[in-house]
Amino acid sequence: MKYVCTLLLSLAFSHPAFCQISLSTLSEIQVGNIPDQDPAKLRTAYSQINFDYTAAGFQAGLRSENFTASQSGRNYGEIVQRYVHYRRASFAATAGHFYTIFGNGLLLHAFELPGVITEVRGSRRRYQISRDLDGVQLRYRRADLDFLVLRGTPVDSDLPPGLAGVDRRQGRVQGGAVAWSPRTYIETGLGLVQFKAGGVDDLGADLYARLRLTPLLDHLGLEEVYGDLYGEYAQRDAELDRWFSLDRDLPRALYLSSTWTQGAWGLSLEYKDYEDFLIANANNPPPLIREHEAFLLNRITHDLLPDDETGFQTELSYAFASGQMLTTNYTRAKRRNEPGTDDDDTLWEFYIQGDTPLNAALDAQVFVDFSRNRILVDEHRTTVGTVWDWRPGARYNLNADVQFQDIDRKFGTSAFPFNNFYVNLGLNRQTAWSAALVLQRSTDELETGASLSGTTWWWGANLNWQVHPGHNIDLFAGKRRSGLACTGGTCYEVLAFEGVSIRLLNQWF
Repeated sequence: MKYVCTLLLSLAFSHPAFCQISLSTLSEIQVGNIPDQDPAKLRTAYSQINFDYTAAGFQAGLRSENFTASQSGRNYGEIVQRYVHYRRASFAATAGHFYTIFGNGLLLHAFELPGVITEVRGSRRRYQISRDLDGVQLRYRRADLDFLVLRGTPVDSDLPPGLAGVDRRQGRVQGGAVAWSPRTYIETGLGLVQFKAGGVDDLGADLYARLRLTPLLDHLGLEEVYGDLYGEYAQRDAELDRWFSLDRDLPRALYLSSTWTQGAWGLSLEYKDYEDFLIANANNPPPLIREHEAFLLNRITHDLLPDDETGFQTELSYAFASGQMLTTNYTRAKRRNEPGTDDDDTLWEFYIQGDTPLNAALDAQVFVDFSRNRILVDEHRTTVGTVWDWRPGARYNLNADVQFQDIDRKFGTSAFPFNNFYVNLGLNRQTAWSAALVLQRSTDELETGASLSGTTWWWGANLNWQVHPGHNIDLFAGKRRSGLACTGGTCYEVLAFEGVSIRLLNQWF
């Protein structure tokens, strides 16, 4: 590796007009631990280094991750990604680690969550959430056709690097896809993928079509109407004679969506029907569960179960001429009942949000959410919140975020009702710095680190400083509550923490 880096650097400086080098680092230093776990002042450090070299259609890159802890047995250091990519005219080739997607991800989706560093409860190591493929991908685009072939090994993103005797990459994914766009408003595609892992050898097939209605509507004189229709169907263990089968037990996935806007109105409709379609470390079907910005709602987002889930989501919005915005969302999902049972494994959620400018310097948002989740757990929730943003001058912003949540939780005949309260008070000066004070209260007896008094408090302070363009420092001190965090349709666990954490993000060149 030392000789490769030397060669790339020599090429870079010998042809400065035709090449570019990028080097960035991400570091997290923590002193603290999960509440009530020893040692209370556990010291850990995570670092990530990203190096990229680009020159005349050629690109090469490396990513390393390192983790150290004051407790032995947790340290690791690995090069987790390395790739070379070449593009010329309509042809592109990648060798090494790469990301890709077929359609909307029903059959295959290799991706990462940028900047999201997670910590595994068992091994207590931190690492970047990434589900890439390690292999080769070739792509050729010509006019209205797009051809793609690939072969690679997936990574188990639930396992951190550095586990002794554990191979995070197992199995094989290989296949190809073709997309055809005979007109600007029509696109259709077909994908075939073979999955081999753990004695499983499945051939999956995927077919999708998209109709962009805007050009057709313009032709009819409806210039202010925009529309889009999309449908995708996939099967595992696909066979030609079963493609049109009505057998409800076939391993399959169906996703339909439509979006419409006309003037101030906006409407989206989505439908899902997934059966036995969890392909480990390979696919990522659309969840059709609203991903909320509100903290108390985001941390209890339902995590999709592609092995058995059907449902729909619809969202309607209206923008008033005076600047107000009204948004409503209704979501419903259901698991099929086991034979001989009457379980009501359903989830529904109704969300309404209003945004309004009160004057030139003050904006307000109010939302209310009602939901009932009987998939895996029985919870009935009511959440209300408001966000205020005040600009007292050209450089400063003051904001307040207040949320309250009441939850009725049941496990069988045992009831565990509780409520949550959340406050975030912030001040920021343009892009220079920001500071926030976060306070939470919960009466949840099952919460990690719950107080014996029945009421648990968390407080924390955040300070962010943009030292220089490309150089950022983020400081947290206090107690962090455990729960889910969802980004880009993917949810992951955030462990409880008490202590001090510093994150450094640097784009060196």
